[in-house]
Amino acid sequence: MERKRRRIRRVKYWQTTLAILAALSASLALAEDFKTINGKEYKNAEVSRVEPDGIVLRTKSGISKLYFTELPKEVQERFHYNPAHVAAQSRENANVAATSGIEGLPPFSVELKDQILNALKMTDKLDALYKGGCSSAEFIDAAVPIESVFINLLKKLPKGDPRRDLFANTFEAYQQLALAMKASEQGKGQRPHTTFGAAGVRKGMLMKVLEGDMTPAEKDLYYAWLKATETNP
Repeated sequence: MERKRRRIRRVKYWQTTLAILAALSASLALAEDFKTINGKEYKNAEVSRVEPDGIVLRTKSGISKLYFTELPKEVQERFHYNPAHVAAQSRENANVAATSGIEGLPPFSVELKDQILNALKMTDKLDALYKGGCSSAEFIDAAVPIESVFINLLKKLPKGDPRRDLFANTFEAYQQLALAMKASEQGKGQRPHTTFGAAGVRKGMLMKVLEGDMTPAEKDLYYAWLKATETNP
């Protein structure tokens, strides 16, 4: 008897489950009318798919997607629209892959790319100081806080990525510039315009790589730099 009762309970459980699934399927398959908040109507439409930001309808004229922001509140609630979730997902997707001027490099997030670009732009202050004829002491005072930003960002960049190496090389050029300025003040050589130019070239090259807007000549320069680093690591 007990075995029979368990079998009956299992049959009833599956009957209930199948009924629920059938009801859910019917709610999606049944044709109904939808009207946007702007008054556009979709007659005899079937809901073929529900997405986080809207519903996909199938009508006689074809397939259309209606975003929940276009639909009345009761429709949003019916399909469990969550604006906060959609916004978070959108931000996450936007951060997945930033553009790159060089094919084959692994993608950076937009956030990381912007942080690197901002760090590079901080060195504009060093450029202006050098062009204004500052002393090595003034230059170093301005470079110290920028150096800490570079060091922190280097920790976020994957080792072996050429952009990491170019980022490090860029600030190394400014460090070499400071040393050469100090030597020049001590009578050991001319003011280091060549070293200053090298720092600017590296910075400009990396900015072009990150921004994804490189001419063939700029790509050639990048590959020449890459070959030189591979020859002299």
